Amino acid sequence: AHATFYGGDSGAATMGGACGYGNLWWRGYGLATAALSDTLLNNGLTCGACFEIKCNITGGESGKWCIQSNPSIKITATNQCPPNFDRPTDNGGWCNPPRTHFDLSLNMFRRLAQTQAGIIPISYRRTRCIKTGGIRFYLGGNAHFNLVLVYNVGGWGDVMKMQIRGTKTGWIT
Repeated sequence: AHATFYGGDSGAATMGGACGYGNLWWRGYGLATAALSDTLLNNGLTCGACFEIKCNITGGESGKWCIQSNPSIKITATNQCPPNFDRPTDNGGWCNPPRTHFDLSLNMFRRLAQTQAGIIPISYRRTRCIKTGGIRFYLGGNAHFNLVLVYNVGGWGDVMKMQIRGTKTGWIT
């Protein structure tokens, strides 16, 4: 796989996103996040999943930008890296299917490589999420719909099924 970065030092550009977490600081994720290519995001089923990523030092010319101590980072999937079908997959269409790609916050990218690289080869693996304080819920919405956001999910970070019940309803999946 490969990784790029987006946003600046403040991380403001990484807030919000396709997974609906909104302010990532408020949700406890901070900047240890990434936008995933459609191939990895899997129609949102991977939102909240955690990954360990390492720069691939032996990744040819672009591997020369890796931090030499070759640290790994852990991130949570919080956004989609949208495809750009106007660009070929080897020149700007980094998130185009079938590529597996991570678009990291600038802060996390710097832990792996020098920013001059722009794009780096990586190795990644799915890992357990380490969260404290238990699973959390945010209830929102408006007059037309209810929104239930589940976050701070430990373990593999997957929410496979959920039900909600109102005061005048049965359980709704």
